[in-house]
This record gives sequence, C-alpha cells and structure tokens, in this order.
Amino acid sequence: MDLTQRPDLRQRVTLSPQVYQGLSILAMPVAELHALIENELLDNPVLEVEEEEYEPSETEEQEREESEDERAWDEWLDQYEELEHMDGTAPRDPNVEEVNSEEFIGGLQSFADYLMEQLSLLDISDDMELAARAIVGSLDDDGFFVSDHAEIARITGLSEALAEEALRVVQQLDPPGVGARSLQEALMIQADTIAVRSPLLDAIIENHLDDVAVNHYRKIARTLGVSEAEVRETVEILRMLNPRPAGAYSPGPAPGYVVPDVTLRRFDDEWLVIPNNEALPTLRVNPRYRSMLRSSSAVDEETRKYLKDKIRNAETFMKNVDRRRDTVSRIAQIILEVQRDFFETGKGDLRPLRLEDVASEIGVHLSTVSRGVTGKYMATPYGLFELKYFFSGGYRTATGMDVAATTIKQRLRRLLSDESPDKPLSDQRLAEALKEEGVDVARRTVAKYREELGIEPSWARRRR
Repeated sequence: MDLTQRPDLRQRVTLSPQVYQGLSILAMPVAELHALIENELLDNPVLEVEEEEYEPSETEEQEREESEDERAWDEWLDQYEELEHMDGTAPRDPNVEEVNSEEFIGGLQSFADYLMEQLSLLDISDDMELAARAIVGSLDDDGFFVSDHAEIARITGLSEALAEEALRVVQQLDPPGVGARSLQEALMIQADTIAVRSPLLDAIIENHLDDVAVNHYRKIARTLGVSEAEVRETVEILRMLNPRPAGAYSPGPAPGYVVPDVTLRRFDDEWLVIPNNEALPTLRVNPRYRSMLRSSSAVDEETRKYLKDKIRNAETFMKNVDRRRDTVSRIAQIILEVQRDFFETGKGDLRPLRLEDVASEIGVHLSTVSRGVTGKYMATPYGLFELKYFFSGGYRTATGMDVAATTIKQRLRRLLSDESPDKPLSDQRLAEALKEEGVDVARRTVAKYREELGIEPSWARRRR
C-alpha cells in the first residue's frame, strides 16, 4: 500500500475551558464576586491586586490623609447640596406611593420563581405565558419537562400547538437546557446556547453517551469514522455541558446588604452611569512572574510550563471580570435611555423594556441579559433598584404613550388602596377603571397582576 499525503479540511468547534467561569461571574452579585476574587488570589500565585508601588514617608502620608479628609468632606457637602437641590426641583407628591427600596433587596429565590421572573420579562401573549407557567410547574428537580403537550393543553384549556410553542419559550430561559424532555435534548440546547454544536458532537450526544461514560473512545471513533483524538477533543467539550440543567442554578446566600454595580448620577442636564469600580479590586499579573518566562531567564521548563498555565488562567479570569463589568454597564446605559422619564423625577411612568430588546441591542444571548440583570443593583438619587425592576412588557395608552406593566401594577395598587372596604373592586371593575385612565387591559391580565402583587380577590377583601 502506497503512502500518500492529501489535504483534509475539517471544521472544528473549540470551547474555552473558562466559558462557564465567565457565565458564573456574570451571574454573581458584587459581594459574591468579591469572595470569588479573594479565593482566586489565594489559588493563583501570579494574580495580585494592583497597588501603588510608591511608599510615601510618614509626613507625606499624614499630609495626604488630611488632604483626602478635607476633599472628602467638601465632596460630601457638594453631593448633599446637589441632592437637596434635586429634591427641591422635583417635589414628591404626598398622594403618590413612595418607592420602597427594601422591596428590591435581594434574598433567596426558588428555581421556579427564577423562571417565572424571566417569563414576565418576555414579550409573549397572556395565553403563551399561561402555558409557559404551567410548563414551569411541570419541571422536575433537575429542570426536565416531565409532562407532555396534551397535559399542558388540558390544564390551561389551550391548544397543543400553543403548548408546544410555549415549551420552546421555556427552553430559551436561563439556565440553558431547562425544559428539555431528555438528557440528549438538554445537552443539545446547551451546546446551541454557547455555540459549540458540531456534527460529531451531535452524533455522540444522540447515540454514544453510554460509551462516553465508560471511556470507549476507540469504539466511538470506529463507529463514526473519525480519529480517536477528535473524539477525545469533542468529549472534552461535552463534559462542560450540564446533564442536570437545574443544577446550574443557585440562589446563593441571602445577602445581608446590597452593593450596587453601577451608580446613576446627574450632572447639570446629563445623566451618567458610573460603574462601581471601588467595590472590586483591580487585578493584574505579577510582572516578576512574567519576566521569568523570558528566553534569557534561567527558569527550568517545568516551572515555565506551570507559570504559563497560571498566567493564562489569571488573564482569562481578569477578562471575565472585565466583561461582566462591561455587560452590566451597557445594560444600565440602555435602561437609562429607555427609562429617562422615570429618572427625571423618580416617579414617572416606566416604559416597556424587554430582555430580548436589550439582548438584540448589545448582541448577546437572551440568557446573558437575564444573568446580567438578576442580582445587579443601580444606586440612584431615588433609592436602590435591582436592574430587572426596569424590565417588563407594556401597553399603549389612548394618547399613544407606551407604559410598562410595572406602572400598571402601581396604578392597580393605588386603585385598590382607595377602594371601599364594603364594596371592593372586582377584577372587571379594575380593568374598566384602568381603561378610563386610557390603558386598555384585559380582566384576566388584571387578575394576574393582582396575584403578583399578593392581593386577594374582591370576595376575600370584602369586610365580613
């Protein structure tokens, strides 16, 4: 047999081993990320906090502290006068319910609540949301859909076609793979989400998961007509997927306090989104370890390889932290642009803003935006708000103004607070009252918002 050479073009999909680290970092609140950075500093010797190398004398240090104290006091007075001036130009209406920032303080959240919250931020019909909520209620502990379309249609009184479409909506939610009907489907969804699908990966997921479990790589390669090296490379990608989608969700510890990711401040007529860079340390790779990799260095090859791995991990970690800061800031900037009327007075109507709108604007997946708004807070002159507070579907008033569902809920709360205890308003009457204000909302939608506000129906509110 003659040995010949021939070109063989193949398209391979590679996945950074740190891709899930980036997703996890994006989902973390500031306090949790700070703890992760502390652990990373302990685990990776080449990573360090960037500090000033110059060490002033005791006299210079004392003068600097006194100067900073005076400057901090002056800045505090300037900020106080600015806020006082702002309050004076935008007086609060005593008849309008004040924003209670305690409502936006994070806490423990169930997996189902996390999914329901995402559904409420999508631009879908009431029937679609009803079916999707029923599907969320039919997920098992691992996040798999254990019912079927016919059962969802029977529970909701909707068509099986709508139930099937609602399942596709649920499968777009975070974490990737939720709502899958099988392990294979869950892995396919995750591979799609992080863009690592390939014919070889699909074939292994569909037909060879048992072989992967017992490391029969040669058998897989022989069956699929590929090299064993290709199989091993693809299996490494496969192992980064999660066979239990719900296992990727963690509500985290209930925070004792909230650190804002961004601050919104007004300077003259301009609003600025300022990232909270002081909340997290600035990281860098120790230059001394970089110098040890130079060709002139006397470092042995094993140490050189160790340093290369550690420096590569440190640089990836720093990039993920920077990417998180950039993503949250870009989302906050879009919120400012869309909800400017609200920020002008602190009590204006919120405009409709949906996750998919922001995902399209900044060019990322919808689940990335969901991670970027959950547990992330914005400090404003009117209090502390979680970013997802500014997201909701919307309605168009009779005057052509778009208002968010959050604003509709505030109007409902006001109507209910003013009702007579002897004659509580029914959902139909509430819908009619909103229509009189120029917002045409269906009775069933009013009932849904009332339940989300934790308010009982009219018959339960009637004084006995």
